[in-house]
Amino acid sequence: MKPTITAREHYDRLAESGHGRDDPPFMQEYMARWDGPPFWKAIGDVREKDVLEVGIGCSRIARQVLKHGCRSLTGLDISPKTIAAAKADLAEFPNVELVLADINDFVRPESFDAAFSVLTLMHVQDKQRALQNVVDSLCPGGHLVLSIDNASDSLDFGNWTVKLYPWAPERYAQVLSSIGCEVADPIPLIDTWVTPKGKKSETFGQEIATLVKATKR
Repeated sequence: MKPTITAREHYDRLAESGHGRDDPPFMQEYMARWDGPPFWKAIGDVREKDVLEVGIGCSRIARQVLKHGCRSLTGLDISPKTIAAAKADLAEFPNVELVLADINDFVRPESFDAAFSVLTLMHVQDKQRALQNVVDSLCPGGHLVLSIDNASDSLDFGNWTVKLYPWAPERYAQVLSSIGCEVADPIPLIDTWVTPKGKKSETFGQEIATLVKATKR
């Protein structure tokens, strides 16, 4: 039987293996299925804005946000090895702060103009508290963009599994509305990825995730 490990252990192992940082271009395109053009349109112009990323991971998205000219980027993660890898990867940027913390324990009232999270909240059990902390950390008028995977209750990663806590996009929208946000219509993310050899992914043409954008009143 495969062992079930925590999200922290999972991402520690991925960081140790260099997962994400050394991916060839076609694998980066594969990962962008969850944060492609619709995601960047929802994020909008980040120039001279203070941005929070919940679950910085391999820093692939953070690097793009920084290149787009944000004033500062604060990256949060529960994995110390992920934070160490992100620190090395983003060393050229002086406007980065990396924080080893759980979003359920992190809040900076009215400190950020924008926040985002890609495939992270599926690991968070107490989503009500997590969303409240993010919204409390936004300035009035600031916005949050979530990329929500169509996840099951576990992630099979070959040699181990990780327990997940999926919510439907409608539930995210309901909670965000109840804690003081205007929530835009969810945006389905359709898989269009094809390998360099022309083979379509197993989920080609299907909705693999949903974008939820909320603006703090």
